[in-house]
Amino acid sequence: MKNHIPVMLEEVINYLNIKNTGTYIDCTLGGGGHSQKIIENLSDKGKLFCLDWDISAIENANVKFGKYRNIFILNENFANLEEIVKKYKIRNIKGILLDLGFSSLQIEDGNRGFSFNYEASLDMRYDTKGLQTAEYILNNYSELELSNILRDYADERFAGNIAKSICLIRKIERIKTTKDLVDIIRKSTPKWYQHRRVHFATKTFQAIRIATNNEMENIKKGILSAIKVASKGAIIVVISYHSIEHRMLKNIFKETEKNNIIRLIEKKPVFPTYKEIMNNPRARSAQMRIIEKI
Repeated sequence: MKNHIPVMLEEVINYLNIKNTGTYIDCTLGGGGHSQKIIENLSDKGKLFCLDWDISAIENANVKFGKYRNIFILNENFANLEEIVKKYKIRNIKGILLDLGFSSLQIEDGNRGFSFNYEASLDMRYDTKGLQTAEYILNNYSELELSNILRDYADERFAGNIAKSICLIRKIERIKTTKDLVDIIRKSTPKWYQHRRVHFATKTFQAIRIATNNEMENIKKGILSAIKVASKGAIIVVISYHSIEHRMLKNIFKETEKNNIIRLIEKKPVFPTYKEIMNNPRARSAQMRIIEKI
């Protein structure tokens, strides 16, 4: 398995401006790259709480961070941040990080259906105890619902064609694997679309993953909760990866700034350097927004 490379690591640490005795929350633990750097900047009196919905990320982190006594690994969904803070009595929160990209460890897990590069069942759940899989959505949602998901969650220009094909194919046989879905997308899009730099299935897989995990609602709830639970003067850093996330964050921060709840540390998003994009292509669409609770 490849090493997980955390996005904009240096910038995250610089903007969090870590106080070594402070309490911090990494809401999106993933491969633990950001958490590793945060814990290295804390003394024994500092605390780091790491959340992830995905049990495999928790299991990896328990091994990775086993030697630390001041790091707390929690199998929780950041959408429930307010309840989590109460449950674990987390106080004086100096900084919160949300990296909204899904972990390269998840992409590389060929069994879970996140990637079109592996043939696998269409699962796509972060929380494997969750009821609704990608397969369920593809085989049960109406053509209009599917078309809206592809358009709203990924700006897929051939959303209508793909949704129509999904509904026609599933009448003949159930859509079960990533290969089934890729074949449908291939038949539903023009040849030129299939020879661009970005793989023609990227947007459909993204949209179905977002719908499977109710990501947009969770992000909105998580961001608003982070603002609410953060202490005065705390820094909140959010890294987003696609236009629907960028728009949502921009709107949330605009509204909360207008109400004098936060201030923008940077008026515009911070982007990864050219060098980072060359070393880690996953960073290419990343945007970082940094706010301070006032």
